[in-house]
Amino acid sequence: MRLRRLSFIAGWAAVALLAVAGFAAFGTSGSTRAELEFDATEPGLGHSTGAQAGFNFAVLAGPGTAAGGDAAVTPTTVAAEEATTPGEESTGTIVSDESGWLSQVQVRALVAEYFTAGDVNKAVRVAWCESRFNPTSTNLRTGAVGLFQHLPKYWAERAENAGFPDADPTDPEASTAAAAWAIYNEGGWDTFACRG
Repeated sequence: MRLRRLSFIAGWAAVALLAVAGFAAFGTSGSTRAELEFDATEPGLGHSTGAQAGFNFAVLAGPGTAAGGDAAVTPTTVAAEEATTPGEESTGTIVSDESGWLSQVQVRALVAEYFTAGDVNKAVRVAWCESRFNPTSTNLRTGAVGLFQHLPKYWAERAENAGFPDADPTDPEASTAAAAWAIYNEGGWDTFACRG
């Protein structure tokens, strides 16, 4: 518990330090807001640095954690409860915290199993863009579901071809395997709205 609090405080300190450095690097003393002109459509170094700091803080703090809260539940991987015969591997089941979101570490581990090494970072970015690492995420407009937001009309075929027949699209491992199959066998990265 003490380590969790220290990492939470360290995260806040890192965000504050990045904010101060950003203001120091990009601020102009003596200028009023009316004198500063910028193009909001072109994010610069300060924007990307702040976005990365916020993302890292969210990962450190865990989803659903309020500032100063002690109720964070760390996502864990647990072995399946099924009995296995000797020589048979037990399949792991990803269990997320109470919010249902997975951590970047968990998503990266899943992606590394099904994507080539050169595509891992891109696939993690696509998963973040598509679902914010929430395997139960649903797009109410299109009906796309899961970590990689598969459309219902493609799900059954992709899941079966990826080795997960009858899997639910909210199963993060099945969604990842189906995404890899679709990217490598159907339409490349254009398969998904987010292209990393």
